[in-house]
Amino acid sequence: MLELKDFLILPSVQPLIRQMAGDGPGLRLLVGLDPHPRDVPDHGALLPSGRATIFRILARQMLDARPRGRAVVVARHQDAVRLPRQLKRRVDFLLAPPDEQPEQIAAVAASRPALLVVENVANAAIVEAALRAAHNTAVLTQIDTAFHGAAVVQALKDLGVSVSPLETLQWIITVKRLPMLCPNCKQPFTPLPAQLAALRRRYPDLDVDEQATFFHSPGCAQCEQSGRQGHVTAFDFFHNQGYEAAGLQHQPSILPLEEYMLQLVVAGHLPLDDLLHLEGNELHSAYKLLQQREEALSQTNRTLQSKLAELEAAHQVLRHRTEALISLQEVSQALIAGDELESLAQRITRHTAALCGADRAVLYVLRDRETAAVLASHGWDPARVPASVPAELLDLPTGSVQGGGVPVPFDKWPPGIPPRSADVEGVYLYAGLRLPLLAQNRPVGLLVVHATRHHSFAPGDVALLHSFANQIALALQRAGLIEDLRGKIAALEAAHAGLAQKERMEQELELAREVQQSVLPRSVPHIPGYQFAMRNEPARQVGGDFYDVIALDDDEFAIAIADVSDKGMPAALYMALSRSLLLCEARLSRRPFDVVCSVNTLLLELGRPNMFVTVFFGLVNRRTRELRYVRAGHDYPLLLRGDEVHELHGKGMALGLMPTRSAYYSEETITLQPADRLVLYTDGLCDVLSPDEEFYGRDRLGRLLQSHASLSLDDLCEAIFADLHAYRAGTPQFDDMTLLVVDVG
Repeated sequence: MLELKDFLILPSVQPLIRQMAGDGPGLRLLVGLDPHPRDVPDHGALLPSGRATIFRILARQMLDARPRGRAVVVARHQDAVRLPRQLKRRVDFLLAPPDEQPEQIAAVAASRPALLVVENVANAAIVEAALRAAHNTAVLTQIDTAFHGAAVVQALKDLGVSVSPLETLQWIITVKRLPMLCPNCKQPFTPLPAQLAALRRRYPDLDVDEQATFFHSPGCAQCEQSGRQGHVTAFDFFHNQGYEAAGLQHQPSILPLEEYMLQLVVAGHLPLDDLLHLEGNELHSAYKLLQQREEALSQTNRTLQSKLAELEAAHQVLRHRTEALISLQEVSQALIAGDELESLAQRITRHTAALCGADRAVLYVLRDRETAAVLASHGWDPARVPASVPAELLDLPTGSVQGGGVPVPFDKWPPGIPPRSADVEGVYLYAGLRLPLLAQNRPVGLLVVHATRHHSFAPGDVALLHSFANQIALALQRAGLIEDLRGKIAALEAAHAGLAQKERMEQELELAREVQQSVLPRSVPHIPGYQFAMRNEPARQVGGDFYDVIALDDDEFAIAIADVSDKGMPAALYMALSRSLLLCEARLSRRPFDVVCSVNTLLLELGRPNMFVTVFFGLVNRRTRELRYVRAGHDYPLLLRGDEVHELHGKGMALGLMPTRSAYYSEETITLQPADRLVLYTDGLCDVLSPDEEFYGRDRLGRLLQSHASLSLDDLCEAIFADLHAYRAGTPQFDDMTLLVVDVG
């Protein structure tokens, strides 16, 4: 990866970079103008500043200056900041488009990371969000602009940023790439007095040494007579020295661009004219860039207009060529391929009406001897068309009929549509045709068409409609049969799917039971001075509860109990993952807080979405009897001491819900005493319902422990579950019930 030492920079830059990187809360804004080749085909008038490369270097240096802090990067893509592997472990990436980034920045600021890196401030909303976050956090971001120094403040105001958030703007670092003098033909020269006078007049604050050696390059074969070869980066460092937000734009830079360029001139990297004509060169370059962008936009617009005209012409040709064939083709295609009754009916009414010159049509299909359904209509107000009519209104023949359906004139309104005057309807029904639909010599329906623009149908139109009558009837009959068959197939498939689903569920539950049984410890380690008893009854074949006793070394052992948020196979797999992670992390750390935080982070990376687990995890020093524990959303454990029952408190969220930096876990400590009994359980015990739908509750469990304090551990577990079953009195068990009791000798 590139570092600042890989660039040709002056010695004055490194101390300022270190100061900027080590400063506390505040916004660091990296500025430079980088024309995109996609927007400007020829951006030779303005060299890209190299801002993106410097931005990544500054991000790494600010991370190095905060070796213990975490950082958050808000960007569109993960490669916005490239980091070595050892730094990536301390960085969280939040990927979001620009319109969502202000909300992301505000959410991140609430957690106060050591460093917040924002890829680019593309609009005023992102700028203001970054400025507000900088009240309590070091923030690094960048912006694309031709301004430098205090002029950037005015550019931010012109962008729409209000004055009040600007008080957190601490650093503005401008980078600008310039063509260097050719080292092969570079020669010293003495500037004219007029040049020095112009330099003093243009930059009165610069300390110009008139005895310094200046250089120029007349051109050679190596630089193709241009006098330039390679590039050098110039900087401008603006640091807020305590000015009020409203006065920031009047504050000078601590290392102005002009002074830095003067140092480059004296060092022999730039000619004096570059400094003398800095403003003019920048204006010329910006103007050229705007011209190129405008030309690119104009060219794109001309290309789009040309393509649009070509498409419109092609569309007109295609429309005219297909209009003549579309009605006949679609009717034929509908009759051949149509197998969905309603869709087929819509096509028939729309296109057969067009075939015979009608503009209104209604299609009826017999459902039984008494009812005919109105499958589709064309040209009529849908609100006036009924869903069905009595079959007798169709006036169709009964029984077997020889011959096909013949269109006959029809001067009435379609059956089921109430007649009304032409003034109300808006048209006259000048002509009508009634076409009985017969399939295999039996009536299946009726097609009625009307014309409102001409007074009669041409003989050819009637003949065309007649020729399609039998095909329409057969297509409707076939579609109806297919529809019935599909219904029966769907019913069979549903029944088969139900059986298959039941078999899959039984297989899944059996597999989940095997997973759970393999995860739950079959025995606990022998730990002198302590005894353990446990009991587990899942609500189904498999549950989401687990418990464990983990021997760590001669001095400490761990105890845990947990409850996964789901049931069945997903819960069993999540339980196996949670227990494995807890067992692994318990052997890596002797702080319950660290163990819980690590497991939470790993569950978010490896676990299933929308699942979580409540956990009680504690470490016991078997000699001092000190118990240090974290309660991550789990039910309060009960401590039976003598004839009193105490709850073990502590705050914490369930694991797998939200990032560790946003969650809260408290580590608590208690010293156990001889004869103490620590009772760990899942919420399935307290949530047992009686036939009267009353919860068993923690208070009842506590009283039961007091009344059976003298029992052995196994007898105590047996007594608890016996009381639970008696309280349930046969009502269904809705949740898993798990119990782990620790006896202190």
